[in-house]
Amino acid sequence: MPGEVYRVQENTGNPVHPSIEEVVSLALDRAADPRPSDHQDSHFDKYVRGAVEYAGEAAVKEAIRLSLTKGVTHRMAGREAFGDDDYVYGIHVGVAAIAYLRELNSDPQIDP
Repeated sequence: MPGEVYRVQENTGNPVHPSIEEVVSLALDRAADPRPSDHQDSHFDKYVRGAVEYAGEAAVKEAIRLSLTKGVTHRMAGREAFGDDDYVYGIHVGVAAIAYLRELNSDPQIDP
């Protein structure tokens, strides 16, 4: 995995890094209450919201876990979480999860 982008507590063992649960929580919170459409990162919230509406929270959680803690590509995580024909949801969720992780890494005081 690329260096500092993936500072997930489960991979690093460092308690100051966000846990996968923090990333999942932020993703689901943002899906439930997306930022305004004029926000520069609102598209990530829409990606996750669409995936939740399509397949449910469990599939989104699984895609995030596979991408951020298992080192699985977003496409492969999508195939496993959403099925062979709908892997694009995994790509979208994985990209959003990285954005949320970067946000958590840059602001450890964020309240997901």
